[in-house]
Amino acid sequence: MRVKVIVNPMAGRGRAVRAIPVICRTLEKGKIDFDMYITKGPGDAIAAAGRALDEGYDVIAAAGGDGTTNEVANGIAGREAILGVIPCGSGNDMAISLGIPRDVERACRVILEGRPRKRDLGRVIDRFFVNAVGVGFDATVARTASNDLRWLPVRGAALYVIAVLKTLAEYSACEMRLTVDEKVMTVRPLLVAVGIGKTYAGGMRIVPDAEPDDGLYDVCVIESMGSLETLYNLPKVFVGSHTKVEKATMLRGRYVSIRSSNPVPLHMDGEVFVQDEMEFTLVPGGLRAIYP
Repeated sequence: MRVKVIVNPMAGRGRAVRAIPVICRTLEKGKIDFDMYITKGPGDAIAAAGRALDEGYDVIAAAGGDGTTNEVANGIAGREAILGVIPCGSGNDMAISLGIPRDVERACRVILEGRPRKRDLGRVIDRFFVNAVGVGFDATVARTASNDLRWLPVRGAALYVIAVLKTLAEYSACEMRLTVDEKVMTVRPLLVAVGIGKTYAGGMRIVPDAEPDDGLYDVCVIESMGSLETLYNLPKVFVGSHTKVEKATMLRGRYVSIRSSNPVPLHMDGEVFVQDEMEFTLVPGGLRAIYP
């Protein structure tokens, strides 16, 4: 087995860089053929993953956050390759979905000792994603967390909550036309989440019943609500009990389409974009990843 480790030096406020000695030491002990590449900027991991496949590597391991994992997945999508994940970012929801420990050494041992399994691969705005997409309020929160709050010494769900508080005062919902397979609805949602895995934002169980290999998206639609109501219900997302809130609708399907009256932020595996038309398609079993 040949392993290429692609490291994002910006991930986790330097956590990925600090993890390099541990990664090298653990993989060397495993006596496997491995090499490492340090990315130079956004998008570089996509090209690096593709080059690694051309060079004959079997496993492409992303050492970074969910954004790094997303880029590596886009670089290997449609090709015979296996994704490995070494969580060094803020949210690490793909690692959560795979059951990979946050500890770097233990995560590396998963690459050495784990087994590849197929899971579904999503696609929207001409880009693949491996875990989840959020549209609306939560994407605005993600943008706030990544752009305005990078200086804070917190990560994961704690950072998300702080960003929520900052976003609440200024967010305004817009009308969306949502299609999930044959079901069509016009809504003015606080957010729409489309998931392959169960969590996003560092472990928030936004679609708690999602199965990453069932060939279906799980969709959560939460209708617009006031600031106090949002704050009251927010803790429920950590355990998945928000699904019982009256303003929450849970759907499931292979095809999802969102048409928004205005361009809105969406976060895809932690990366934020802005779009007014989103068409989600699914590739069942389209990604092979290493599980413990």
